[in-house]
Amino acid sequence: MELLSPAGNLEKLRIAYRYGADAAYIGVREFSLRSAADTIISPSEADDEATVETLHRLKQTDNRPRRLYAALNLFAQQEDLKRLPEVLKRLAHFPIDALIIADIGLVEMVRRYLPDMELHLSTQANCTNSEAARLYHRIGFSRIVAARELTLPEISEIRNAVPEVELEVFVHGAMCMSYSGRCFLSSEMTGRSANRGDCAHSCRWRYALNEEKRPGEYYPIEEDGRFSTILSSRDLMLYDHIEKLRDAGVTAAKIEGRMKSSLYTAIATAAYRRALDAGQDDTWRNLLFDLPHRSYTTGFLLGDETVHRPAKDTPSAHIRLMGILGPPDPDGPSLDARNTIYIGDALTALLPDGTVQTVTVTELYDQDGSSTERAIQGVPAAARFEPPLPAPAVQDGILVKYVLAPNRGR
Repeated sequence: MELLSPAGNLEKLRIAYRYGADAAYIGVREFSLRSAADTIISPSEADDEATVETLHRLKQTDNRPRRLYAALNLFAQQEDLKRLPEVLKRLAHFPIDALIIADIGLVEMVRRYLPDMELHLSTQANCTNSEAARLYHRIGFSRIVAARELTLPEISEIRNAVPEVELEVFVHGAMCMSYSGRCFLSSEMTGRSANRGDCAHSCRWRYALNEEKRPGEYYPIEEDGRFSTILSSRDLMLYDHIEKLRDAGVTAAKIEGRMKSSLYTAIATAAYRRALDAGQDDTWRNLLFDLPHRSYTTGFLLGDETVHRPAKDTPSAHIRLMGILGPPDPDGPSLDARNTIYIGDALTALLPDGTVQTVTVTELYDQDGSSTERAIQGVPAAARFEPPLPAPAVQDGILVKYVLAPNRGR
């Protein structure tokens, strides 16, 4: 089963591949449903050549070929159709293996400019039955990203009824409070349409109850003494049920989160890589709980009633990204600090080979090789640790610091 990870920018794409993704998905700015993400492919042609070269190189990470999909999944309006041909002409130069499309009105135009491009049907198209899957396959879609409302038996039935089409299923990340993500709340409240990539996440705001005969009197809505976001869904987590998806014939396990951090990309990818390859790994599973997240649920897949209950506030992160390691040099691994790091700091290193190791910073060096007491964001540095980190695996290693007690599986 393919592991598919999100990549909002080139750093996240590199991290996704390094931590075990078989494939990654990126956005096409102004044509995907995450227009605020640091989209890799933008309307400007200025950086195309360098970006194309970088994408080719990243797709060969660790000498293992990877795949790359691009989301072209907004619901197009007339003005979008006028701009789309130029975008498609440019996409022909990028090493894209498939386009993720929600609006079937785009299919003929994509075929005209990219006749050999593989097409994947976005979950936004809410394909919920085998007859729809068969029809989509007939008009050119090789893969269906299943609607999130489907149960495991329904997924299995669709797979058996239409074995020629691949099925991709979301296994982790944010879920929308509306049907297959088709939410109008943001548009109504802020004028920012979720269906055109500009969601304001209005469902996660704090709300109070107002009785119509008592204007101006607002009653807080609380659950167990903590605020509950009554319109906001829980976060999806299917880590413990990967084998059930494999048995159902699912082709690809997809992680949500192009707008989330490099830390999220690394941990979610590494955790699900281990779940796919060797079963549960408690260390990486626990790290999923140390990331900021709303209450986890298995969604609709297994009939979990928690999917219908509101999420509580996003808890504070238990870990903070401190830095990303580069290749070793004479002074130790190069260090891209994301928060200030001091000599003597106790950190946890998360490495692409699966190593999770507690280390102490023993030495820091600035870009001139001179000893320094701290490494700060934006200034090149190098570091040494005790115990030393394994040199072959250190590149793209992530350093984190616990800011709250570890959250073990709750």
